[in-house]
Amino acid sequence: MSSSEITSLVAQSPPDPLPKSGIEEWSLSKTMTFLNHGSFGARPHAVVDAQLRLKQQLDGDPADILWVRGDELLIDSTRKLADFIKSDPTDLVSVVNATQAINAVVRSLELKPGQNIIATNHGYFAVNQTLRYVAERAGAHLRLVELNPPLPDESGLADALEAAIDEDTALVMIDHVTSPTALLFPVEDIVKRCHSRGVKVMVDGAHAPGMLPLDVASIGADYYTGNLHKWVSAPLGAAFLHVQPCHHSSVHPSSISHYLGDGYQEEFKWTGTCDTSSFLSAPAAIAWFEDRFGWASVREHNCQLVSWATGRLCDAWSVDPLDVPPSSRAISMRTIELPKSIRDHFQQVEDWRLWLRHAHGIDIAVHDWVDRWWIRLSAHVYNRPEHYEQLIKVGLTF
Repeated sequence: MSSSEITSLVAQSPPDPLPKSGIEEWSLSKTMTFLNHGSFGARPHAVVDAQLRLKQQLDGDPADILWVRGDELLIDSTRKLADFIKSDPTDLVSVVNATQAINAVVRSLELKPGQNIIATNHGYFAVNQTLRYVAERAGAHLRLVELNPPLPDESGLADALEAAIDEDTALVMIDHVTSPTALLFPVEDIVKRCHSRGVKVMVDGAHAPGMLPLDVASIGADYYTGNLHKWVSAPLGAAFLHVQPCHHSSVHPSSISHYLGDGYQEEFKWTGTCDTSSFLSAPAAIAWFEDRFGWASVREHNCQLVSWATGRLCDAWSVDPLDVPPSSRAISMRTIELPKSIRDHFQQVEDWRLWLRHAHGIDIAVHDWVDRWWIRLSAHVYNRPEHYEQLIKVGLTF
């Protein structure tokens, strides 16, 4: 991709910061330049305080939060989440993270020898590992669709997945937004195509809540999971699983507990004694963004900032971004290739990431993907143009 082509695809200037969005509103360390919201998220002070109040109640009277009012609190949080992601609350359960949800679904599948599960080489490694483990135990197979640069357009992505389906396909696992490559898949189209072939679909939406205006019911996937600790900035340990009603009776939590056989939501509501404050605090995170900025403004700001940062880094480092389809340029993550000078200086890309942290106080996501080194840019409301300028300066030292 030429410099002029890059310029035509990115914002020419960074957005104005949203009011009262600076680092002082967040629990992040003031000594670390955090450009990695997409991995672990971050919490505003208000959300930390909301969870702390719940934790204090939980520690003060565990039986009240876990038993006496447990159902009431869980139902209230689930309803508020359902409004945010546009789903029926009876199809939602809380889980610790998307990985746990995916384990619950795929371990509930009754795979037969010779069947296959289809995923892609853009999938989160932990998810593909889970798929491989479950398939091999059943004598089935994991088939990875290789989608390497240059990437096809949205229709081509759906075509490639549909072409991999055969009469032995039990499940298609697809990311909504991929972790290593920040690629937005056309999930609605893929779900329709799979269903026309009689194949079930699970969407790994770990990055979608908060980044995208979600309508989970309209997507229509058999199973959909999303993390709330990322772009919603809820506490770590807050995530959800959405299952279509026709599958409720066949999906069970990975940790079987008291309520086996009592129904989908009953089984998931108690998988053993745990700290429920993360999921119960998620509505406070949703409300904080809506009340302070409005979610549409958050998404617009983040998209424009990461778009500008992509162009700025590519120009300064003389590198290219991953050439994703147009729809993938409207989210708050982008992936660009690292300069050869950096690769020549370090043995592994993770070595460079650790050097960045220890020597310069910068944290950013890195990937070794298709034998090339990449960084994944993230942008949330606390990030500023000078954070990316700092990264540029460090990258030019090699």
